[in-house]
Amino acid sequence: MSGTKRTVSIVNRAIGDGEPCYFLAEVGGNYDSVEDVHRIVDACIRVEIEAVKFQTFEADTITTKDNVFDLDTTGNIPQYELFKKYEPRKELQRELLRYADKKGITAFSSPGHLHDLEFLEQLDVPAYKIGSDVACHIPLLREVARTEKPIVLSTGMATLEEIRVSVEEVLKLNHRLLLLHCVSDYPTHAEHVNLRTMLTLKKEFGLPVGFSDHTIGPEIALAAVALGANAIERHFWVRGNQQGPDAELCSDEQEYSWLLRATRRIENSLGTREKVLSPQETKNKMANRVSIVSLKDIEAGETITPEVVDIRRPGSGIEPRHWEAVIRSRASRAIRAGQPLQWEDIEGARGKTAP
Repeated sequence: MSGTKRTVSIVNRAIGDGEPCYFLAEVGGNYDSVEDVHRIVDACIRVEIEAVKFQTFEADTITTKDNVFDLDTTGNIPQYELFKKYEPRKELQRELLRYADKKGITAFSSPGHLHDLEFLEQLDVPAYKIGSDVACHIPLLREVARTEKPIVLSTGMATLEEIRVSVEEVLKLNHRLLLLHCVSDYPTHAEHVNLRTMLTLKKEFGLPVGFSDHTIGPEIALAAVALGANAIERHFWVRGNQQGPDAELCSDEQEYSWLLRATRRIENSLGTREKVLSPQETKNKMANRVSIVSLKDIEAGETITPEVVDIRRPGSGIEPRHWEAVIRSRASRAIRAGQPLQWEDIEGARGKTAP
């Protein structure tokens, strides 16, 4: 599958090549009260993050009771126990959406089960995130696609063939699809990130592709931006809030703000593939490049030798590549010391241009 790069819009914000990188703040289990919810939304607005992304799951439907986590961030612990501890209360999810809408910022969630999708449809979320854990859950993908809302699909733990199957199933029903390259390890170590996979996904599917970041620190996200990520999802925690199990890899407000500012600077620096001089380079070119200049006064008719000329700044004279054409020629007129040579100064220069 390949084709023209598409864009996808989430609440009228176009995402794709040629558009600014879209930022999602994954808030996970980092809230447990109305005050926490308000702090998250307010902080996202201050930082200029474009979307608050939360999670919708119930311990009873997301895992069996015998399944175990074995991650750096959690240690060895029954998954049911951890999910039960951080199970998001429905009234807080409602409040997050209500408050985000009031404040004018996008908020949406990732359902972990078909029952969660039913709840989120009641809330009329504007988009859906599909986590890597359910990226191959074809029945869920089909139902989410049928909502005709934008879908952000993480691809952690999935082979290219598995991603292809999921993408094809979604595109049968819904073309509003954004892929996220993801490594499902918490935290992800830099040597395992394999950011160039984003380029493979773009080429393979012709869809906008971003990066779901589980590394510690903002540097890898910036590298993803430089490689052309259309979106960045990064975990976010606000001072004063409950800390979830992802605390180690969360950015706080200060770090996320730095990441946003650095991203916009990088985007402004990327330019196009065309090699062009900047306006300042054009201005600097004459003074800061080199050309053939006289070392002494040269009389009309005098033979120009290496003893009377050299290659030095400024660059307003004959270019150094014409050195052999200038040496042993005769001066057509007097040339003063320190003057950049012009073709008009050389006898026999045809049309007074470079030979």
